[in-house]
Amino acid sequence: MTDQAQTQPLTPELFAQGFMTPRRASVPKELVLPGGTLAQLATSEGDVAVQVAGTGPAVLLLHGWEGQASDMAAFVPPLLAAGLSVVAVHLPAHGASAGRQSSIPQAARALRDVGARLGPWQGAIAHSVGCAVLVEALHAGLVVRRVVALAAPARYEHHVRGAAAALGLDADDTERALGLLTAAMGADVRAVSLPGRAPTRHEPALFMHSEDDRVVPIGESLLSAGAWPGAVHRRLGGLGHRRLLGDADVVAAAVDFVRRAT
Repeated sequence: MTDQAQTQPLTPELFAQGFMTPRRASVPKELVLPGGTLAQLATSEGDVAVQVAGTGPAVLLLHGWEGQASDMAAFVPPLLAAGLSVVAVHLPAHGASAGRQSSIPQAARALRDVGARLGPWQGAIAHSVGCAVLVEALHAGLVVRRVVALAAPARYEHHVRGAAAALGLDADDTERALGLLTAAMGADVRAVSLPGRAPTRHEPALFMHSEDDRVVPIGESLLSAGAWPGAVHRRLGGLGHRRLLGDADVVAAAVDFVRRAT
């Protein structure tokens, strides 16, 4: 949530505005792709930055909320070494993409549009909110053959309510904020649910989550994996919410999983 929203008396309108406004990194870190290209693709949600490298079957890399494409850098060398290509998407209002505000439904629509241009994809490796964006895009028709979900959250409504409670919104104002968010996002916040979408998915899926994650509790991905037919859940330890992105075992497991159908 923005500083402006926090220094004024909090209203449902200010809360909704702040909830959809990610903080961009003060010192952006570039994702270096050997021999890669950076393009701006027009989508229904504005221009989205996409980095592409390699010539084999493509694997999507998708960072989380207030993250950067460079968060996924550890996956690039082994994917390229395995003969795969990499498509790293900067979420709307993040990194090199356009926009100031976004949300899971809006980012999912943008990802669907990118997939229509550059897909179908051999696999996808997503982190945190990126997992929810990916699944919403799959629900809307995006084609990805294999899915790796790292530290995946479960229900968008739960996180909205948690943020509202932490900032002191009462029950009535929280309901008002949910209505405002639904209108602004163009989708019902309550319907944005990974475990809600999971039973209809057919893609092989691997969930990995650390027990000490203080941002997204591991129970959320356990719930989603349990609802996803045939999904595998790997419980990790000591890697928190972000350290798993650079863990050699996690990276190797993710790359091995997405390359299997090649």
